[in-house]
Amino acid sequence: MITKKSTSEVTRERILLAATELFLAKGYEQTTTREITKVLNITQPALYHYFGDKEALFVEVIKRVGKQVSDSMHLILSQTYEQPRDQLVAMTQVIVTRHPRDVFTLIHGSFNVLSLENQRELGIVFGRDYVKPIAIFFDQEALKLRQHVDSRVASSFYITSLAPLFGDFHRLNGTLDMTERIQQLLDLILYGVSER
Repeated sequence: MITKKSTSEVTRERILLAATELFLAKGYEQTTTREITKVLNITQPALYHYFGDKEALFVEVIKRVGKQVSDSMHLILSQTYEQPRDQLVAMTQVIVTRHPRDVFTLIHGSFNVLSLENQRELGIVFGRDYVKPIAIFFDQEALKLRQHVDSRVASSFYITSLAPLFGDFHRLNGTLDMTERIQQLLDLILYGVSER
């Protein structure tokens, strides 16, 4: 049986979709509720009816996107790859495909203007939905971390090192496609820049 969504549910979903696109592309501070309402052709009071304020909407967007990213990365973790690095490349592609901007900067860059409660909420989302799946990858026997390196620390470092994949300013090599760029960056992150 197909259930029809109410007008209220449809409007809420439209707001989330528009806000997601704008927040992910521009960040929290550079996105205004006025822009979101303009895209949707609704009033700001209508937006605030569904989401109490801009912070609440941003947190909802990040929670939703984080869950999508986490679900996709866990699906990749459930699959077998001939080379462990290929699995990490696939997980990284999930992040890069879903986020047009550096995910670490998107989330943590908003902390200076968000309430402590929302900072904590987003910290939990970042740890659970981004750091944890990659930490699970690093815990696998197929890829040995150095003895003193914790998988969560390695995962956090990995995510914060992905900035060159978002945009052209820090692009390592302009002739490579995204998979090749990820592979190149992964090689630098895992093995450094000097021969041993």
